[in-house]
Amino acid sequence: MSTNSTLQKYVEKMKSLRIDRAHGAAPNKPTLLLAIVELIEQGQVQENKVSPSPGLFEIFIKYWSIVTGRRPNLALPFFHLKRDGFWHLHANAGYEIALRVTTQIKTVSRLREIVAYASFDDELFSLLTNTHDREVIRQTLINTYFTDFKADVESLITEEQQIGVYRQALLQQVEQTFSSLQSLVPTELEDPIRTAGFRQAIMRIYDYTCAVCQLYVLTLDGESVTEAAHIIPFTVSGNNDVRNGISLCQLHHWAFDRGLISVDRNYKVIVSDLLLERGATEWLLTTMRGKPILLPEHDALYPAQEALAWHRAEIFRR
Repeated sequence: MSTNSTLQKYVEKMKSLRIDRAHGAAPNKPTLLLAIVELIEQGQVQENKVSPSPGLFEIFIKYWSIVTGRRPNLALPFFHLKRDGFWHLHANAGYEIALRVTTQIKTVSRLREIVAYASFDDELFSLLTNTHDREVIRQTLINTYFTDFKADVESLITEEQQIGVYRQALLQQVEQTFSSLQSLVPTELEDPIRTAGFRQAIMRIYDYTCAVCQLYVLTLDGESVTEAAHIIPFTVSGNNDVRNGISLCQLHHWAFDRGLISVDRNYKVIVSDLLLERGATEWLLTTMRGKPILLPEHDALYPAQEALAWHRAEIFRR
């Protein structure tokens, strides 16, 4: 089959997704597909494996919020898209039979328990990795299912592209020597784009997990308990270098910014003696003393020693 005829085949499939249009049902499947197109475009999905990840859920929520105010549920389209013939679910080890006999998955937790990832038909995934063909498929989805929201959807796509370009520039910056008090990446972009790009980079580097306590909580609304924290505050450094960032839960972000905790040269937590605390042991800051922090998979992304030294000298309470 020629490339053009293959593209046309999948364009027709995109136009005829099996959607329950009764009772004003929201376009779950097209929303999921737009989110996946976004991840492929960003380079977050580079092989034909799409997992129900926090990154996918985060982008799914952004598109979903344009279309409807209903509570989002990634599990529904992720599971039921298999009925359209080009989307294939792959079970986690030990759940092969469960996936075969399951007719419905209603929660993200159950989805992640049973399903390891999904894949497209190989020829469709090949189309999605091609810039021109990917855009044809995306515009088909928009023109078929989002006609009433087209301007908003396309505005979001442009915004996400800007965020993605900025995030990628931040990641590429690690190839250069770290500079604590200046940004090596141009910052002419609007503040929301820069903030979102920095947050997106840090959240993905640390997999939405607190580096201090390794807490991971993600709500069905796409909210995470963790935040992208600057080691040297942005107001001081103007620096969104990912080596000047760390993922922290709200408690440890608060404590870090106020100098109650910091990180030593060996990437272990240090705790100020200038505090009083009581309560459940697992929440006490002093229980973190001496524990190694969660580090990125690649050492080039580790928090910069220069930034940590600045934090210990200027913020940490001794």
